[in-house]
Amino acid sequence: MHSSSWEHERICGPNQLVGVSCSIFNGRLVRVSAQPSKGVAYCGEAAGKQRIEYHTPEQPDGEWDAVVTVNGTDIRAMTAYSYFGKTLPPRGFVVALLGEDHSEYLVFEDDGQRWLEFGDSRYDACD
Repeated sequence: MHSSSWEHERICGPNQLVGVSCSIFNGRLVRVSAQPSKGVAYCGEAAGKQRIEYHTPEQPDGEWDAVVTVNGTDIRAMTAYSYFGKTLPPRGFVVALLGEDHSEYLVFEDDGQRWLEFGDSRYDACD
């Protein structure tokens, strides 16, 4: 492994919980995070009132392993746990959701707060 590389492993060990992500940097486990529970909605008013939700279906559609719903419209998306490459992710980073329409949603959870960033806007958990 390259001395400053990230890798994501869906299975970090035999007792790995489903939906838990392990991030490895320089060969060391540096954080373990679970995706927010299903049903978490993120609300904001960047371009009018918006409600954004996502979920990971039990049966992914090929590389599209998530669905992002914006104001009732579904967008197929891929999850990316090592979105920042060789750079350490920002504090609280959980997952990037890369939409089929080229949209990018970054999901965070830190100090009891949940939020999603889309473009230059922050959407706080509202459910």
